[in-house]
Amino acid sequence: MGFDLTRFQGEVDEELICPICSGVLEEPLQAGVCEHAFCRACITEWLSRQPTCPVDRNAITTANLRSVPRILRNLLSRLCIACDNAMYGCTLVLKLDSLALHLGECEYNPKRPLPCEKGCGFVIPKDEYKDHNCVRELRSLIHTQQQKLGELKVEIGDQNLTINELKRELQLFKDFMRAMRVSNPVVSRSIADQQ
Repeated sequence: MGFDLTRFQGEVDEELICPICSGVLEEPLQAGVCEHAFCRACITEWLSRQPTCPVDRNAITTANLRSVPRILRNLLSRLCIACDNAMYGCTLVLKLDSLALHLGECEYNPKRPLPCEKGCGFVIPKDEYKDHNCVRELRSLIHTQQQKLGELKVEIGDQNLTINELKRELQLFKDFMRAMRVSNPVVSRSIADQQ
């Protein structure tokens, strides 16, 4: 789905607007024949229902989609957009091509990971920090680790059984070869010649 038009400063050219969602193109793709541009998510969902262009109804499939021309990508990247976290207090307006990098670092991002300062050492999303309980989280971690340890012990037991079975088979094979050498000296010489 495209970016909400109200987040942009200034006018946005209609060629940069998705005809399906009416938002500014997000991860744009272009139909091969008619060259109409759509958001990746919008056109993928559209084509899952009907294999036609939403604008002119020409037959298209996902295989007919391609990346939009560089000029269109450049025009999109120059648009100025408000941060996704504006509702949480971020007032930054930046170029669309810088948005993803900013979101990872935005101090107002409710999902930004923060290290716990209470002592457990966990990294918690900012919006879950107030409900974080170190003891509960550590107990949960211990429980998970104990389950994994139990699974590994079972797996080691299975591997030991397999190893012991293989050792037994190897010993039987050695005993068989020894018996063959004793009962048939020709076999013994040909084995010695091969080594």
